[in-house]
Amino acid sequence: MKARKQLFIALFVIMAGVVAAMIIVQMPPQADQQPQVAEPPVVQTIAVQPQRLQMTVQTRGRVKAQTEIEVITGVSGNITHVAPAFVSGGFFKKGDLLVSIDPAEYDLRVAQAQARMMEAQYQLTREEAEAEQARQEWRQLGEGDPSPLNLRIPQLKEKKAKLAAEQEELKNARLLRQRTEIRAPFNGRVRSKTIGMGQYLNIGDVLGRIYSSDLAEVRLPVNTQELSWVDVPDWPARSAVAKGAEVILSANYHGELQTWRGWIVRGEGAIDEKTGMVMIVAQVSDPFGLRENERDRAVMALPVGLYIEASIEGRWLEGVYVLPASALLKDDRVAVIDQDSRLRLRHVAVLKKEREQVILKEGLMPGERIMVSGILYPLEGMFVVAKERP
Repeated sequence: MKARKQLFIALFVIMAGVVAAMIIVQMPPQADQQPQVAEPPVVQTIAVQPQRLQMTVQTRGRVKAQTEIEVITGVSGNITHVAPAFVSGGFFKKGDLLVSIDPAEYDLRVAQAQARMMEAQYQLTREEAEAEQARQEWRQLGEGDPSPLNLRIPQLKEKKAKLAAEQEELKNARLLRQRTEIRAPFNGRVRSKTIGMGQYLNIGDVLGRIYSSDLAEVRLPVNTQELSWVDVPDWPARSAVAKGAEVILSANYHGELQTWRGWIVRGEGAIDEKTGMVMIVAQVSDPFGLRENERDRAVMALPVGLYIEASIEGRWLEGVYVLPASALLKDDRVAVIDQDSRLRLRHVAVLKKEREQVILKEGLMPGERIMVSGILYPLEGMFVVAKERP
């Protein structure tokens, strides 16, 4: 009897639960529903004004010497002297003796050429005396006009030609003797040396490579748009001191950021077919700081072969607008906030894009508010709450 009573109670509870669930499904509780109002997005803006701005061109290049040549011997013989400065990295001045070749053979050639010239001079002097004697004899004994042979004119011309040839031979012998002393053609530095003391050289052998230390050059690529901002001197230069735009070169060297000052001196004129860039050339005076009393001396020597960053001073432009890079949207557009606080997408003429900012030359009016942040995908006519960026 007791078990039946418990079963009855359980069935009653289950039926009561089912009825309650059906009532809840049929008549759900009604919550108070309020209309949702979309808040306009908040954007940051700036008011733009035209500016006078000096353009700069950022590029990079590699330092090279203005002049670099191979030192080649013009005579043959054994090396008898090598200058202590003629080693890789050694400095020298114009006219310094770098290498000497045994001159004994060439001294002999000079002496022989001198003897032949003196013999030719003697023969000419003797022929001149005989020609004078022939003229006097013809005046005393001859009749009519004398022939050139009578006056020994051909013989005299031969002796003069012989003397001239011997004089040239002497010049050539002295030139060869001079080439036994190989001297520096300019102030410079040794890049490499390929010979040693006592070595035998043939004509045309390479002794090493040297380069000028007075001027260093850097070839800098710029695009055609940037080229219009840079003063590049006419080439050939109208004067030996013609300079264009100033260039600040920088590189990490000796564990620190070093800077050097240079000048644009010429453009190469041709456009690279692969890159579309134009090469212009900057020069740095006295890159190793070797001149005395040099006011404009680099803090650190500028080594040949160093890769550098270059900042070229450009022209001043009027009426340009500078915006944060975030203000420029896709397809060179900006979002202008009108008087009704709505976005107006507008195309602008971009003069230069940089990492932190963009420079515009056309498309804006003074005082207009430009959105710089707040919406990733702005739409034309979107209502916004504009706040001035601090």
